[in-house]
Amino acid sequence: MKRRSVLSLTLAIALGFGGIFTHSGAAFAATLSDLENEQSNIVNKRSNVNQSIGEKDGQISKIIDKQSLLEDEMKRLELQIANTDNKIIKKEKEIKDTKAEIERLKAEIEELKIRIEKRNEMLRERARNIQMNGGSVKYIDVLLGAESFGDFVDRVSAVTTLVNADKEIIEEQKADKEKLEINQAEVEKKLASLNSMLKELEGLKADLKAQNARKKQVMKELSAQKKHIESEKMALEEEAEVLKAQEAAISKAIIQEKERIAEEERKAREEAARLEREEAARKAAEEAERARAAKENQVSIPPTPASKPKQPESSNSTPPARSGGGGGSSVGAPPVTSGMFMRPANGYISSGFGPRPSLGGFHYGIDIAASGTVPVVAAAGGVVSMSYFSPSYGNVVFVTHHLNGQTYTTVYAHLRSRSVSAGASVSKGQLLGYMGNTGQSYGQHLHFEFHVGAWNGAKSNAVDPRRYVNF
Repeated sequence: MKRRSVLSLTLAIALGFGGIFTHSGAAFAATLSDLENEQSNIVNKRSNVNQSIGEKDGQISKIIDKQSLLEDEMKRLELQIANTDNKIIKKEKEIKDTKAEIERLKAEIEELKIRIEKRNEMLRERARNIQMNGGSVKYIDVLLGAESFGDFVDRVSAVTTLVNADKEIIEEQKADKEKLEINQAEVEKKLASLNSMLKELEGLKADLKAQNARKKQVMKELSAQKKHIESEKMALEEEAEVLKAQEAAISKAIIQEKERIAEEERKAREEAARLEREEAARKAAEEAERARAAKENQVSIPPTPASKPKQPESSNSTPPARSGGGGGSSVGAPPVTSGMFMRPANGYISSGFGPRPSLGGFHYGIDIAASGTVPVVAAAGGVVSMSYFSPSYGNVVFVTHHLNGQTYTTVYAHLRSRSVSAGASVSKGQLLGYMGNTGQSYGQHLHFEFHVGAWNGAKSNAVDPRRYVNF
């Protein structure tokens, strides 16, 4: 009966530790499962981001093709501008020659006017002489007044000469007038042609200006497209790097969790083996005691009641409180407080979480400002997923935390310097760096972000740190 009791007690102890082990294993498995699920989520996010990067590469390729077409168009515009310049040069030469021709025609017109005026004076003089001599001359009276045939011949010759002279003057006058009219028409035509050429030149100049404006607009659009797509791709690449680092941090956390589970299992097995050895030793001691008593008294002595196995001694004293990371090197660092998260730096809150109408946009964290050399510490224990220099964040540290089955990410930006590297494990209150003014920052402060889950470029899971940290 007593032997069965001892056996039952041994089985109960073994089953009890087995139950504890199984329960602990289930708890550890749940945490490990959370980490593996988080890792799977990050892998999916990385895949999506890489797909987006691929899409951006495709867009960049299309833009490059468009750039090539635009460059061809710009070359064509340059050729048109060169041709227009040549036309302008030719037109300017034609205008110059036309003006010279106009000046020559004006000079000829002036000469014709002078000759016509002289002839007019000659005719007026003839008319005055006729008037002074008693009226108009009748050539028939002159001929009939001849005294002899010779005189008649002389008179006929003189009359012919006078008639021809008058006729020649009249013909020259008529020819000069016609020439004057022709020259005037040519001058007017040249002037009209000049006006037309001037208008054409003005049109060419306007077209040239329009082409130059179009060229500038094309160049402006091209530059804007390139800048925009490069900015988007840079942001995606930075997010991909952060996700890659987070995946590495979670992988390390999974390894650490597996090692912890294995260590707990080993300790549980060692504890079970120790209890089993103690139980076997106790049973052997009882058997030896019974044998000794039987030998001394030569009577059967019933075995003593089974006693409970000796439990390991436990201390009732409270374990010492954990000191803040950084120790003496973190002078001025905030003290380690209870709760999952603590304040990352001393100072006053200069900007809160939420919209910022004065600056525009949304502020996805809080700013803690202070002067001097100000330590920045980890708000909770975790793994450094990223530690690098960002154009916007400046010196920045990302820490991934796995607490109570949930993943959190804290971001410490604009640091003067960084004291930890990616992949390092940090404890709550451990020094990460010193408050600074790097990146897109205006004055020394710590930009502190709090994300429920893994950090993402859209910051869709960013929350007000004051929901988790007592400031």
